[in-house]
Amino acid sequence: MANSESGESVIDRVVKILSAFSKDAPLLTMSELSRSTGLPGSTAHRLASDLLSAGLLERDKDGRFGVGAKMWELAARSNPVEEFRRRGLPVLEGIHAAVRQHVSLAVPRFENFTVLYVERLDQHGSAVILSEVAGRLDAHNTSPGLAMMAHAPLEVQNRLLSTELERTTAATETDPARIRAHLALIRERGFARLAGVLVADNVSYAVPVFGPANAVIGAVSVVVPQCEDASELIIPVLVAAGRTLSRTMGAERRPYGSRPWLRTQV
Repeated sequence: MANSESGESVIDRVVKILSAFSKDAPLLTMSELSRSTGLPGSTAHRLASDLLSAGLLERDKDGRFGVGAKMWELAARSNPVEEFRRRGLPVLEGIHAAVRQHVSLAVPRFENFTVLYVERLDQHGSAVILSEVAGRLDAHNTSPGLAMMAHAPLEVQNRLLSTELERTTAATETDPARIRAHLALIRERGFARLAGVLVADNVSYAVPVFGPANAVIGAVSVVVPQCEDASELIIPVLVAAGRTLSRTMGAERRPYGSRPWLRTQV
């Protein structure tokens, strides 16, 4: 693709336009689109018009642009993340019915050590929830991130531990040796539990989900206020759900931790 004077390709600029839309800004005028992307008005207008013709953008009666239904159509019929979300939703509903807390489904993005949330079921209550569907959080300070990282290739773990990690609360662990030990504990127990790490008043649990060749492909998590923590209920429900979804996604039968919650406090 031809590059602009700034060195950006056409695809780079198209991605900028599509990325400008968000939950808080689902509709944008042409001037807002140009301003939020940093593209010249003529360039933004030309590319938005092309995307509109292709059905990737739509326009309302006031002339504002929004993401087109064709974007969802293309992803829904061919993207493996959407397939994972569809198969995982009934499992999430079962967990939600059992524990009555916030439940989410996530996939790993090991290239930049983030967690991409693909589904969430909420529980009205006092917990502050930072995860959003189609939103990302860091892997090192989230229970699904650590649950997946514990089963990631060693090369991925080493790259994570060689980066400078940020603290979100005083309980956030950033020491590489301690994180490595924590990952080993997660593999041994079969689940991750973080207390006060991302949000000081929350406890988060997660189990990994495996796919073909037993590669980790996602995680299921539960977030509760610390005052409502009930590990004796949450962990067995989560582990059973993780096994169920793993089988659904094509994983082979495998050991799933030592189940220490049956005999000791977590």
